[in-house]
Amino acid sequence: MNNFYGWRAGIAAVVMVLASACQATTEPQPDWFDGGPMRPASAETLQLTARVLASKGDTARAGAVLDRLLREHPDHLGTYTEGAEVLLYEGRVSEAVRWLDRGLERFPKHAVLLNDRGLCYLLVPDLAAATKDFEAAYAADQDDADYVANLALVRALAGDEAGARELWQRVAGQEQVEGNLEVARKARANFAPAGG
Repeated sequence: MNNFYGWRAGIAAVVMVLASACQATTEPQPDWFDGGPMRPASAETLQLTARVLASKGDTARAGAVLDRLLREHPDHLGTYTEGAEVLLYEGRVSEAVRWLDRGLERFPKHAVLLNDRGLCYLLVPDLAAATKDFEAAYAADQDDADYVANLALVRALAGDEAGARELWQRVAGQEQVEGNLEVARKARANFAPAGG
């Protein structure tokens, strides 16, 4: 019995020595602020930098950051959503649509990108294209309140008030639904097809 405890004590001593040896060799490297190597910017850091620059009106520098984001992080969803947003800050709707098209090439049928592109199409205005994108986003996630509301909006703008009301009632109170329908009635003429 004493031999068993002696053996366990010996194993414990070896484990402690190995653990202390591992700790000595795996000390964290100092970061850049402490004199360590500078690490490349993450996709999230670049995305936030572009957002801050654009919000301050420095869209030229925000665009340069977005170009870098596209080069270095083409598989980051925010590359495309943020890029489109910065272009919209400048009123460059067609370019924002093309930026989102790039994202949809990388992430086919992605609901966020489809929804964002649908919003851009509303600004053009191209009700048919917006409706197609909002329907696809809604098909991907029928519980997302934004997708439900955006599909309701295009239905209302197209004159399908019953369909719009049914959708809006899922995400808004009755008073807001009626207010939304009233706004859509007033805006409907802006979305009528050319020559129609």
